[in-house]
Amino acid sequence: MDTINEIKQKIDIVDLVGSYVSLKKAGRNYKGICPFHSENTPSFMVSPELQIFKCFGCGEAGDIFKFVEKIEGIEFSAALEQLAVKAGIKLEKKDYDPESARRKELYQINSLTAKYYHYILTKHPQGKPGLDYLTQKRKLTPETIDFFQMGYAPDTWDSLHNFLKKQGIHENEMLDAGVISEKSSGDGYIDKFRGRVVFPFKGIDGNIVGFNGRTILDREPKYLNTAETAVFHKGTFLFNLVNARIDIKKHGAVVVEGQMDVISAYQDGIRNMVASSGTALAENQLKILQRYTNDLTFCFDADSAGVNAVYRAVEIAEKLGFNIKVALIPAPYKDIDEVLKAEPEKAKIAIRDAVDVYDFYISSTLKANSKESALGKKIILEALVPVFSKINNPVIVDHYSKMLATELGLSEDTVTTMFKGGTLGNYVGPEDDQKIPLLSRDNPEGYFLALLFKADIDIMREYAYKMDVEDFLNPIVVNIYEALVAYLKEDRKSFNIKQVIKKAEEGHHDNISELYLWDFDGIIEVESPQILEREIESVFKRIKKDSAKRAVKALTEKIKVAELEKDWDLVLKLTKKVEKLKKSFL
Repeated sequence: MDTINEIKQKIDIVDLVGSYVSLKKAGRNYKGICPFHSENTPSFMVSPELQIFKCFGCGEAGDIFKFVEKIEGIEFSAALEQLAVKAGIKLEKKDYDPESARRKELYQINSLTAKYYHYILTKHPQGKPGLDYLTQKRKLTPETIDFFQMGYAPDTWDSLHNFLKKQGIHENEMLDAGVISEKSSGDGYIDKFRGRVVFPFKGIDGNIVGFNGRTILDREPKYLNTAETAVFHKGTFLFNLVNARIDIKKHGAVVVEGQMDVISAYQDGIRNMVASSGTALAENQLKILQRYTNDLTFCFDADSAGVNAVYRAVEIAEKLGFNIKVALIPAPYKDIDEVLKAEPEKAKIAIRDAVDVYDFYISSTLKANSKESALGKKIILEALVPVFSKINNPVIVDHYSKMLATELGLSEDTVTTMFKGGTLGNYVGPEDDQKIPLLSRDNPEGYFLALLFKADIDIMREYAYKMDVEDFLNPIVVNIYEALVAYLKEDRKSFNIKQVIKKAEEGHHDNISELYLWDFDGIIEVESPQILEREIESVFKRIKKDSAKRAVKALTEKIKVAELEKDWDLVLKLTKKVEKLKKSFL
């Protein structure tokens, strides 16, 4: 174990902060007057579970080292020295660059893990299921498998754990690397990726920073990533950048969602492709990519989730000034990997002939909506207004106004007026959904999650399962809710916020911590289980009611279209749905 973690294990943040600040118990947390700014009402919260502090007044936050740095006005090295003395730990010279030593240990563990799993896949009988999957189902050659150092984790409890232990690796170091997990019940450890084909994640320096495991035994989750470690940060990592960066400099970057897309493409000679590895593309990932190119082609799945992912990615990329195109997946295939297997030349053409991003917006919107009725045309235009109203270049606006006017049989003036924001109406975009602070009773979605975090795990599970992803508008809340549900489905007997944080996207870790630390003093008495459950029930009903209203509104619009098209069977079907929603929630 490195010195930093050893100090953290020996010093409890509540005891440390409590020696400077008077703290009072507040549910699972502690609160007090912030020592970093002037305040009369306590807004300074400390979590013994997360071992962090957060002031909701001035925004200061961090761990024991950050607290000592801030309150003593000293640098990290001095805080390290001070806390080491407090913990009774003697510092060695290397401890003054502790992160470097820690990273070196993790790289060693990851390298040994990759070699072990690659050996099992290619040389050991236990690897046959994984090898059959990659060579027969995925059609990969031995050369491709070797190049990406793919492996297979046997469906056994602790084969990797035993192997690493023989190499002199301690369990705490294996846990830090994320290659094993503690058993949920009883003592002991289990291999994290068992029963999965394993894809090593290589950093730009060639070191292995983490792994992705794809189940071949129909288990959930389908894909499992290494959790955040000192060397792996999914918000900044791009799969295959280490191999693709030279080709990206020459030809621009093709960005896909999964590593199998990249691997299949590489085997077929497409060498400028990277993947976000199953997580939403983040701004920091694109900033890293911008070191090599300003030309991007997005090639995401052809389903609605893939289209929405393109919309989100384009919004980020446009802010950074990229030249953006979108590769359209030809029917009937769902992703580029399927095209590559069936018709590799067609895949190359799709990437080569990628369309301008605005052509993609129009194409995907026309595909999703009927343009035959006046209402359908209105829906199409209103869907495109948020995109085109942000364009300042009059040439681009004029070009697409003419194109869409012809497509819809409308006058250019009508389309241009709408594109200039003239009839945007009550459109609410994703950014508007997030304007209300997450920590506010006016934001029922964030308030609901914060209340659940205070509840008994059985109550938490009951209300989490009664809610649906579609009930939330705020994408931050959606990600946190999905992480919470994934955690609860693991048949937990008690609640551990750290495990929920591990399951969420990196960009939302602080949001979860803040919701968990939120002090309800003066709002509701969370110490009373009955009062807390009544409040949860009240907010639950409010969210469900709002969700039902949105659904009814959307169905009503569809009914109008169906009536105009005289599709009476569809009218009846949609009307029944509306009646059911009204009866249940309105």
